[in-house]
Amino acid sequence: MSSVFMRAGPAVLAAALLCVPALAPTRAAADPVLPPSGGVLYVTNAVSGDVSSMAIGPRGELTLMGPPVSTGGCTLERTGPGCTPRGIAVAPNGATVYVVNSDSSTLAVFRVGARGTLQPNPLILDTGKEPWGATLTADGRTLYVTETGDGTRNGTISAYHIGLDGTPGPRRAFDTNSDHPKQTVLSPDGRSLYLSYADAEETEESPQRVITRFAVLPDGSLEEPGQDVAKVGPASYGITISPDGGLVYATSNIAQNVWGFRVGKDGSLTPVPGLRPFVPDAVGLKVTPDGQHLYVCANFDTDAPLGGLYGFTIRADGSLTPTADSPVPSFGTSSVVITPDGRDAFANVQDKNLVHAFAIGSGGRLKEAPGSPFKTGGSHPLFQSLAIRPVPANTPQ
Repeated sequence: MSSVFMRAGPAVLAAALLCVPALAPTRAAADPVLPPSGGVLYVTNAVSGDVSSMAIGPRGELTLMGPPVSTGGCTLERTGPGCTPRGIAVAPNGATVYVVNSDSSTLAVFRVGARGTLQPNPLILDTGKEPWGATLTADGRTLYVTETGDGTRNGTISAYHIGLDGTPGPRRAFDTNSDHPKQTVLSPDGRSLYLSYADAEETEESPQRVITRFAVLPDGSLEEPGQDVAKVGPASYGITISPDGGLVYATSNIAQNVWGFRVGKDGSLTPVPGLRPFVPDAVGLKVTPDGQHLYVCANFDTDAPLGGLYGFTIRADGSLTPTADSPVPSFGTSSVVITPDGRDAFANVQDKNLVHAFAIGSGGRLKEAPGSPFKTGGSHPLFQSLAIRPVPANTPQ
């Protein structure tokens, strides 16, 4: 099984490093800077401890925009403020990017420079122990960070109020209902935050996992305790929601399938009809902006491009049918993102430090972009490692 499940190291921060204040980012510009014509794909690289900025071309091709930028620094002994970057989130105005450093238990806050590249020397803030994921509200005013903890008790979700200049305020921690929280997804109306759970040690004998729903209060805090609204298979790493908020899908890496649910008016989840489709070593997943298709990462270990991205058409009742070309020939992948216009999809290959790029065609078929897959310039992009900075609406094309 792939190193998406690489466990965190000791995360012991050197005292000298802690005593050095991080360089505060410059104040965010009132208007977002202009990126390349297709936007920018950001990739966190866990082993090299940095973030790649890749320009998205007109046919989905990717071009590195310079060397990856450090997430705070990490020694060979895995100490320092920027070890093992994982989850990443981009502010709605594109001026700030947030990255969690799992082994360091920190949050790196980047300002975005010319044409979408990240400025060096991010602001470093503390998180709870072993953060994995980062999710921003649609207005960019609250950031949620999932924190695994030490595995001896339930994890936490930290909420940060984001200032007008993009700087996070003090951390507020909320207890989760189970151990090893992994990914969160917000409903489009911002009233519900859904959470998945997974641990690298789970097996076929492990009990089912739950999906927890937290009600989001007006100030961005979470109502405690959260409600467990559904059960899924063990090691449920990935979770996603349809753009209209009507459907939630989650993966089970152990059961090797996808679980679908209809969302009720109260945020409750009801299983959709039909069989749960098979996806080997299922991890990340994403619904297209038009709500018509779902793409799921198959994170298998192999040197052959056997089919690491599965495509499905979403029926009216929420059930799934494979697209005509599913799975597409690719290496095993763990994260997938889609451009806001629904034209392109990108999926990372962890052990090969690559990103596959696809154009989304009729019926959800995927056509690999010229030159794909592309090197990230860093080492080991893991689950939740991808984010897109779209083109501002007023950018000349």
